[in-house]
Amino acid sequence: MTCLLGSKKGQIQNYLAVVIFLFGFGIISILATLIWVNMISQFTAAGYYTGVMESTGNAFLGALQLYDYIIVLVMIVLIIGVGITSFRLNTAPAFFIVTVIMGIFMGFISYFFNYIFSQIVSETAFSTVIAFFPRTIMICTNLHWIALTALVVGSITLYGKRPPEIVQTEGGDFFE
Repeated sequence: MTCLLGSKKGQIQNYLAVVIFLFGFGIISILATLIWVNMISQFTAAGYYTGVMESTGNAFLGALQLYDYIIVLVMIVLIIGVGITSFRLNTAPAFFIVTVIMGIFMGFISYFFNYIFSQIVSETAFSTVIAFFPRTIMICTNLHWIALTALVVGSITLYGKRPPEIVQTEGGDFFE
């Protein structure tokens, strides 16, 4: 199985990279916002959160909330990137069967990441910040659908292109 995961012919490692990156990006952005919100509440309780510090802290909190929109852009870029890298590979169509079989395992792994994400975010500590991240929560609790989308896009671009034509020349054959 490690031979199949490391093979460029099936592209499974690229599909899993999309899932793992989105999972990590979602957890880190929610955790960073949670830490910042807790810092703001402690500074407010201590009486230090006034004036310039308040305006700077609120601007930084607004910037952290932009990560909810950034994850959507990252997801789209990663799926397009899988399509582009898959298109550039030269692979026999027989490897599509390997990709579909390994896609079952990929779906299980991405569903496992869904479960981990939902368990982490469902903790009461995150209740103050999950309202800031509806898109992140939607994406990271549906990673199996994103993995399926990456699999479909990658498979279409990998196996849907036409084979190169052989051009006859005086010196011999070559591919165009």
